[in-house]
Amino acid sequence: MIIHEWTSETADQREEGHRFGQHWAPQLRAARDSYLRLFQQSGVSAEQARSIADECRGMVESFAPEVADEFRGVAEGSGLALTDVHLLTARTEILARMTPSMECSTIVYVPDDANPPRTLQTWDWHETLSNETVVRRLRAASGAHVVTFSEFGQPAKIGVNNRGLGVHFNILHHRSDGSQAGVPVHVLARMMLDGAHDVAGAVAIAESVPLAASSVLTVVSFDGVTPEAAAVEVSPAGVAVLPAPRGKALAHTNHFLDETLAAGEYSPYETTSVPRYRCLTDAADLARIVDDRERAVAFGAIPDAPISVRARPEEPEHLRWETKLTVALDVAHGAIAFAAAPPSEVATAPWRRVGVLDERVPR
Repeated sequence: MIIHEWTSETADQREEGHRFGQHWAPQLRAARDSYLRLFQQSGVSAEQARSIADECRGMVESFAPEVADEFRGVAEGSGLALTDVHLLTARTEILARMTPSMECSTIVYVPDDANPPRTLQTWDWHETLSNETVVRRLRAASGAHVVTFSEFGQPAKIGVNNRGLGVHFNILHHRSDGSQAGVPVHVLARMMLDGAHDVAGAVAIAESVPLAASSVLTVVSFDGVTPEAAAVEVSPAGVAVLPAPRGKALAHTNHFLDETLAAGEYSPYETTSVPRYRCLTDAADLARIVDDRERAVAFGAIPDAPISVRARPEEPEHLRWETKLTVALDVAHGAIAFAAAPPSEVATAPWRRVGVLDERVPR
């Protein structure tokens, strides 16, 4: 997987969207075409996908107008229809209507002293999709500076801001998915990064918007004194918050941990979510490792660890998932560190670090 980098030059969201769309037009068109192919393989026609995208567009315009402005600029710069720009950011909501997909394992450790949380996540996605991605340095309309990894066409996924907040991202599946129009979960991640400086602020944002699909956003924060973390499970049926105890690790994969939401769990496919969760919890002490690359290498050294997902060639193309990224967040310095590899290969892969490059913004 190729991971590009991009730095915004303005806090004017429409202008920056135009600049991004113009520069990355080939990647955006390729992403649109790849997702339309996946939707078709999953039983979703292009017409259905665009109809859902338009539903999401209305919700973004209502609840995240700055992000909607960015999308207008992306459409103008790239030449894509505005509906297709929204289709890319609403891919989870589109797939939730027909064919849920599996991805990602996350663990965070919250020290019991005045040190920041330590985190690690794998991003697992379709073998044939998103083989070009981007790490973006953004200037939010709120004044925050953000660095985030995402697929082309998404406003955010995994990232940090310079106010001490970071967000990890795992997909979940609930029987309420697709039951209403909602803000795309990738837009929710961007709203948290743009607008929150602590876990409570991120939770408040999650509770303020309607959703059409489920995910868990594991939020970490550090104000220079107190580290915090919580898994924020979101779905159209509601939001649940699972705080991480001080001096302990909190893991999450692709099943609900909240008992109420877990009662509506839904997945039509065989999943490794539970084995991956047990792998993380059994090795939870490794999450204490201070150096982010050493932390990733340690998890990758676990024999036959299921958190390093390999594509199964016997499965249909749209059901082949693999680990494409291993990533850690540094909320104390506003940076993400990552390798385009599963944990089992981090020891021999380039390990990159990208920061917001700006001083912390007063809260």
